Amino acid sequence: MEAAAGWRCRPGGRLDMSHGFVRHIRRNQIARDAYERAVRQARGRARGRLTSTPPRPRRPDQQVYRPRRPGGPGGDASPGPPSPTDTRGPRLFCLEYEGDDGRVTAVIVHQGDSAEEVTRRVCARSPLEPALRRALCQRVQDELSKRRGTG
Repeated sequence: MEAAAGWRCRPGGRLDMSHGFVRHIRRNQIARDAYERAVRQARGRARGRLTSTPPRPRRPDQQVYRPRRPGGPGGDASPGPPSPTDTRGPRLFCLEYEGDDGRVTAVIVHQGDSAEEVTRRVCARSPLEPALRRALCQRVQDELSKRRGTG
C-alpha cells in the first residue's frame, strides 16, 4: 500500500517536524507559566492582612458578649487580703441608675449594706433632689428586704 500523495514521511517512519507547530505550543506554555507565576506573586504581595478576624464586623447592629476577665474590674478572683467589700457580706445585686444626662451610675449592693448607705453612694456619683433621694432609699430598702427574705 502506497502513502497518499499529500503525506510525506521521513525515512525511519519519523514525522516531519519542520512546520514548527510544536515549537509554538512550547512557546505558549512557557509564556502561560510565566504569567501565572507573576499573578501568584502579585497576589502574595497584595495580601497584607494575615489575621483571622474579618476587617469589619459582619453584623454591626448585633451585640457581642464579652465576658469579664477574672481579677479585673467586677471580677471575683482577687487573691490576697480581704478588701473592704468582703466585710460587708456577699453581693446581693448591682444597682444601676441612669441620670437625666444619660450617664449610668452602677453601685454594687452587699448583704450588710443599709438603704441609706447605698443611696449615699449613688448620690455621691450623681447628685439627686431630696424627693428623688427618698424615693431611691425606699426602693433600695424594698429590694434589700426582698432579697434578704425579710419582706
